[in-house]
Amino acid sequence: MIVQETRIRTASGHKAVSRHVLSGAKNEAIRVLSGSDYLLKDWMKEAKREGIRYGLRHIAFNPVESMTDEQLASFAERICAELSADPDRMTLVIHQKDGSTHGHLLLPEWQDDHVLSSRFSWQRLEKLARLEEIRLGHALVAGRHDHAIAKALRAEGHHDAANRIAALAPQDGAARPVAAYTSQARRITERQDFDLPTARREILSFWQASDNDLTAFRNLLATKNWRMRSGDRTDGRRNTHIIETRDGMLIGSFTRLTKVRMKDFRELLEKEATIHAAIDLRPVARRLKRSDLRRQQRISVNQAEQDLLWTDPSLLSEQQKQRLAERTQAEVKAIQKHLPSIASPLDTEKLSEGFQIYLKDWKREIQAARAVLNARHPLEKRYGPESPLDIQTHCILQMMQDGWKKLRRARHAVLQARKDLNDLEDQQWVFSRQKKISEAEKQLQQALAQLAEILRYVVEFILYHLGLSSWKPAPLQIPVPMEQEMSRQQYLENRQELLQTLLSEKNRRDWIKDRCREAEQHRARIIEKWHDERQPEKDRAEAHIAALLDVAQPPKTLPDTVRKTIRDLKQQGQLRQSLDAMAAFNKRDATAPVSHTPNSSRSIGRHHNPEP
Repeated sequence: MIVQETRIRTASGHKAVSRHVLSGAKNEAIRVLSGSDYLLKDWMKEAKREGIRYGLRHIAFNPVESMTDEQLASFAERICAELSADPDRMTLVIHQKDGSTHGHLLLPEWQDDHVLSSRFSWQRLEKLARLEEIRLGHALVAGRHDHAIAKALRAEGHHDAANRIAALAPQDGAARPVAAYTSQARRITERQDFDLPTARREILSFWQASDNDLTAFRNLLATKNWRMRSGDRTDGRRNTHIIETRDGMLIGSFTRLTKVRMKDFRELLEKEATIHAAIDLRPVARRLKRSDLRRQQRISVNQAEQDLLWTDPSLLSEQQKQRLAERTQAEVKAIQKHLPSIASPLDTEKLSEGFQIYLKDWKREIQAARAVLNARHPLEKRYGPESPLDIQTHCILQMMQDGWKKLRRARHAVLQARKDLNDLEDQQWVFSRQKKISEAEKQLQQALAQLAEILRYVVEFILYHLGLSSWKPAPLQIPVPMEQEMSRQQYLENRQELLQTLLSEKNRRDWIKDRCREAEQHRARIIEKWHDERQPEKDRAEAHIAALLDVAQPPKTLPDTVRKTIRDLKQQGQLRQSLDAMAAFNKRDATAPVSHTPNSSRSIGRHHNPEP
């Protein structure tokens, strides 16, 4: 079993490892035994909050012989116990590829009260792998730390397992197993459609066929359009050589790929240098002599033309004038070739009519696509005043103090008016009784209307300053106009319970908290549903933006014929035909994969405000 560990930086985020583990396109099947993308995101947020450099620990384990999902899950729990991790807080995913399965374990670096253990983690993971192979009866896989693992097992009392693992370790420390390439290098080559394992096997076969001859090995590499050169590292590793493609994509180190010791490789380099030193240098001398002769001829011709520049034009012959004119034209063309284009997309009047049409259509379509990506739900806008929080809090508290006083006075007026009305109705033989009752009823209705108006203002003020309403409260109208009396009376009758709640300080605080929580949750659900429904539209907009950027700045790998076709269509103002030509080329190119350079990969993030 091979176990590899990677620590994900907090600054990198969780999206890349989540895409690789939870939705890898090259897997036949993906089974999520525990965890989710949401947990990975939450763990990364915890690491950022705690100020930790690394947020996630990614451990991949690939058994040589087949294991069931239950066995892989049991091995993941043993890894958690070894690293002091909570087994309930892990994301475990099983990948099936080419009929075999392997596991991916993701753990949060922050374990609520401590950071995940990382001391000698590679040796400890190899120890768990060897013990698991012994427990399941699998063939033992040799590793780099077998000596240290055997020593640790003897200290723990596992002498039988220690003896079996010690037998795997070579006597020569330099012959320990070394990975031919890192997992990062493999990911890079996979993104560029380059089969790194196949290339490694071919390089190893080339070295075996060369019979330890570096010259023959270089010739074999040239048949695949590869080359070997001195490395760029300056950390003291003398004579380190790498193998790469002609496009500059790194395949790996020579010593790692061929399993040749550095000491032996230095001897091979010295032998190669000695052989090249004994080569006949007469052809080189002849080439140098011819090069020097051509240089002297160019100098003499240039000097003769330079002398003509200072000669009186009346003394020059027609042939000499023709030579000067030709040289002037040649120099003008050479200068214009290296000058940038004078026309700019910002100054469209200097562009051709067809290109102006294309440029206008291109800007309109990319703005429309970006408007789709940048669209926000109306509820995402924050309501309420744009004032600081302390000022808003002071306003709410001040309004509450004044409002409660007005509510209590209005309520007292209502009670007094109702009492007066009841006293009048109880009196039977009072002169002008009916007229007094009508006036008392009018006063009661006015008091009720004022109470409803104050209650309306208090509720609207709170909702607006809490950001739950987009309407600023209308000012108080006291006394209330008579045409509003019936509506205020009905409002008051429907809000008797709300009035009692607002007049109590404890109930008032609970009511405001509940309304805020319900409103925020409801708004969040609406916004999330809205974004989910628009996801296909956003995907189409992203693909359209990528196509527009490719047309504006065609990739370097684009053939000249396709490039010229797109350029002619742009000059004619045919934006749609340009997009179709690029799409047809991409579709044809997808059926016949080619090797791309690292600089040829394009993304929307790298084309910020391009020049179309």
